[in-house]
Amino acid sequence: MDLGLKDKIAIVTGGTSGIGLAISRRLLGEGARVLICGREKPKLDQALKELSALGEVSGTTAHVDDPADVARMVGTAVEVFGGLDIVVSNAGTHLRGSLDEVSSEDVAAHFRTKVLGPWELARCAAPIMRERGGGRFILVIGQAGKVPGRQVLGSTVVNAAQHAFVKSLSDDLGRYGILVNAVCPSRIESPLTADLVIDEEQYLGRSLEQQQTGWGATVPLGRWGKPEDIADAVAFMASERAGYIVGANIDVDGGHQRMIF
Repeated sequence: MDLGLKDKIAIVTGGTSGIGLAISRRLLGEGARVLICGREKPKLDQALKELSALGEVSGTTAHVDDPADVARMVGTAVEVFGGLDIVVSNAGTHLRGSLDEVSSEDVAAHFRTKVLGPWELARCAAPIMRERGGGRFILVIGQAGKVPGRQVLGSTVVNAAQHAFVKSLSDDLGRYGILVNAVCPSRIESPLTADLVIDEEQYLGRSLEQQQTGWGATVPLGRWGKPEDIADAVAFMASERAGYIVGANIDVDGGHQRMIF
């Protein structure tokens, strides 16, 4: 299926490893031109070395919680490629810990990266997309925003705010042909989950690979997903094939998340 992404211009934040890197690969494979960003120059250089064989790619270091960095990143995409059609907001990590363990400063920093960062990214990108007749703005949002639980209070609050942002922003920008949606992973193998502690783990102190059999039992498909599974969903949501989907959150989780709505 041709997704119609050839020559589209995309930004992928958190694009130097894991899910973000897989998304970048997938978009390049569809013929898009991609700007990736990450915090660390060595990781950025390594990612660019790999991705350069796949298509037109550029990169910049940036902290998405810094408005000046976000503006510079968007400006770089326009300077290098001539415009902007797709933004994939993937930066950020998981904030684990109980109320006693996570400070308000920790939560505020998490909020700046995962909510205010995308907010500023949308402010910078939307005018460019409007001039081009539309675009796609996609947030990657972890499961805690839909499935609150112990030891994930900080992520629950921040990720839920991301969902509210997606829904409200989709109302604001839909009239301009800018479609805002979320892709929601759960139980995905990536560098972020390599040292993850999960409440129902059966064998304390063992690696993700060793634990996979037990953890996979909570997923109806019986296994964890790959970053490429998320990348496929993002590519679809970025495409013309998803032209009547807006304000939605698409679960890519093997059936793991146990909510109706």
